[in-house]
Amino acid sequence: MLDIISFIFLYDILFKNYMTSILEELSDMLETISHMKSEEFFSTIDDTIFSKLQSQTTKLTNILISQNKEIKEEKNKIKSLISDIAHQLKTPLSNIKIYSEFLQDDNLKEDERKEFNNIALFSLNKLTFLVESMIKMSRLESGVIGLKLERDSLNETVLLALCQVQKKARNKNILIGLNEVDNSMINHDKNWLAEAIFNILENGVKYTKDGGRIDITIKAYEVFCRVDIQDNGIGISEDEFPKIFSRFYRGRNIGDAEGIGIGLYLSREIIMLHGGYIKVSSNKEGSKFSMFLPIS
Repeated sequence: MLDIISFIFLYDILFKNYMTSILEELSDMLETISHMKSEEFFSTIDDTIFSKLQSQTTKLTNILISQNKEIKEEKNKIKSLISDIAHQLKTPLSNIKIYSEFLQDDNLKEDERKEFNNIALFSLNKLTFLVESMIKMSRLESGVIGLKLERDSLNETVLLALCQVQKKARNKNILIGLNEVDNSMINHDKNWLAEAIFNILENGVKYTKDGGRIDITIKAYEVFCRVDIQDNGIGISEDEFPKIFSRFYRGRNIGDAEGIGIGLYLSREIIMLHGGYIKVSSNKEGSKFSMFLPIS
C-alpha cells in the first residue's frame, strides 16, 4: 500500500514538473509571435499535438512578419508620396502667392503687370495639371478605375493619341510618321490606352529638337500587338532605364524642359492594367518606347 502511495506521489510530482515544463515552452513559443520570431521548441520529428501547434504558430508568425513588412512598406510609400507631392506643389504655389502680391501694387507699369500676370497664370496652369495628374495617379493606384475593355482598333486608338499631340509637334516642326497594320483589333479601354500613348508621344515631342522626327510603328502578332514610338531626341542613359517609369522621376539630360515626371509612370500603370508591359531602349540619337499589349 505504501508503495502505491509513494508511486502516486512521485507520479504527481513528475507530471506536475512535466506540465510546468510544457507550459513554459508553450508560453515561450507563443511569446515568439509577439516578437515575430520563429523558433523551434518541440521536435518536428515527433507527430505530437505540441509539434503540430508549433507548426501552426510558425505559420502564423510568418504571416504576421509578412503583413508587418507590407505595412511598413506601405507607410514608406505614403511618406514618400506626401514628400513628393509637397515638393511638386511648393514652387507653383509660391509663385502664385509672390506674383499675386506683386500685382496688388498700384504703381506697377503695364508691361510689368502683364509679365507678372503671365507668370502667375503659368504657375496656376502647372498647378492644375499637377493636381489632375495626381488624381489620375491616385485613381490608378487605389484600383478605383475599372477599365472598360472592348474589342477595338489599336490603329484608331493610336490616332486618337496622335491628334492630341499634333499641334505641339507642328509648333516645333516635328514630323510624326505612322506605320499601321491591317489587323490591330485588341481588347482595350480606348480612352485610357490613348492617354498612355499620348504621354509617351508628348514626352517625345518635348525632348526632340525642332525639325526632328518621331516614328510610330504598330505590329500585330499571334497573341499580342506591339507599338514602338521612336524619336531622335536627347536619348536616355542606360543606367536610367529602371528609373524612367518611376513616379516623379525626371532624366538627367532634360535641362529646363517643362514637366513633373509623372507621364511615363501613368503610361506604365495603364499598360500594366491592360495586362501588357512597356520597355525603353536608347542610343545617343533618341529613344524607343515599346508597348506590348495582349490581343485578348
